[in-house]
Amino acid sequence: MPTYGIMNTHLPVKKGLMALTILCIVSFVLLSGCTSGFNTPSVSTGEKGYSDGSSNYATPAYGGTQTAYATPMPASSAGNVYTNVNDRKVIMTASVSMETSEHDKVVNSIRSITTGAGGYVQSSSTWLSSTDKKQTTISIKVPAAQYESVLSQIKALGKIKSESSSGSDVTMTYIDLSARLKNLQAEEKQLTEIMGMSKNVTEILTVEKELFRVRGEIESTTQQLNYLGSQVDFSTITVTVAEPQPTVEYDWGIDTAFKEGIRAFIGMIGALIVVTGYLVPLILYLAIGLAILYFVARFLWNFYKSWKNKRAGKP
Repeated sequence: MPTYGIMNTHLPVKKGLMALTILCIVSFVLLSGCTSGFNTPSVSTGEKGYSDGSSNYATPAYGGTQTAYATPMPASSAGNVYTNVNDRKVIMTASVSMETSEHDKVVNSIRSITTGAGGYVQSSSTWLSSTDKKQTTISIKVPAAQYESVLSQIKALGKIKSESSSGSDVTMTYIDLSARLKNLQAEEKQLTEIMGMSKNVTEILTVEKELFRVRGEIESTTQQLNYLGSQVDFSTITVTVAEPQPTVEYDWGIDTAFKEGIRAFIGMIGALIVVTGYLVPLILYLAIGLAILYFVARFLWNFYKSWKNKRAGKP
C-alpha cells in the first residue's frame, strides 16, 4: 500500500513535466519564427510574372499572422548551383516582321516548324490591309533549346523587314521562390508534429489555423514556380507575315503625257456638256420670258398711242 501511494504522487509530476516540455518546444519555435520574420521582404509579381528579391529569403504575402515555425533556409545556399551561366533562368522572346508573296504557304510553314520543334501556336490572327493584302500575326512557344534554330528557320521564309530579340534573367526570382517553398514545407512539417502533441481544443485550433495558412502559401508558391519554369522552358516568338504592298510608279514620258492630255480634253468636253445641260433650260426659259415681255410691252404701247390719238381728236 505505501508503494501505490508513492506511484500516485509521481503521476502529476510526470504530467507536469510533459506539459512543460511541450510548452518549451512551442515557445522555441515561436521565438525562432519571430526572429526570422523581420528582414524578409515579400515576393510580388510583375509583367513577367515575378520580381527579383533582394534578400536571402522571402516571407509569405498572405494576410493573418506572420509567425513562422521553421528555421529559414538562406537563398544563397540554393543559389550556388546557378553560378554557371548555362544554369541561369532566362526568359527569351523575339519578334520578326517579314514580307512574302506566298503568304499562306509561309504561315503553314511556321506552324510546321513550331510543331516539329516540340512547340505550339499560342495565338494567331489574319486580316486584310487597306490595299486588300493579307497580313497574319502568329505567336508561338518553342522549347528554349530550339529557340535559335526555330528563329533561323523562320527568318529564311521571307524578306525580313524588322526583328528584335530579348532575354529576361529571372534567376534570383527563381532562387527566392525555391527557398521560400522549402521554408514553408519545413514549417508545415513542424506544424504537423506540433499538431500531434496538442492536448486541448485551443492548441489544436491555433495550429490548424497556421497549418491552413502555410499550406495555402505552399500551393501559391508552387504555382508561381511552375509558371516561371514554363516561361523559361518555352521561349516566345511573334511573327508578322504580310504580302508586299503595291508600289506606285510614275512615267513622265511623251506617251504618258499624250494620254493624260487626251484624258484632260475628254474630261473638259464632258464638263462642258454637263454645263450646257444646265444652261439650255435656263436660256430657253429666259427667251420665252423675254418674248412674253416684248409682246406685252408692244400691246401696251399700241393701246397708249390709240388712247392718246383719240384725246387729240385724230381719227
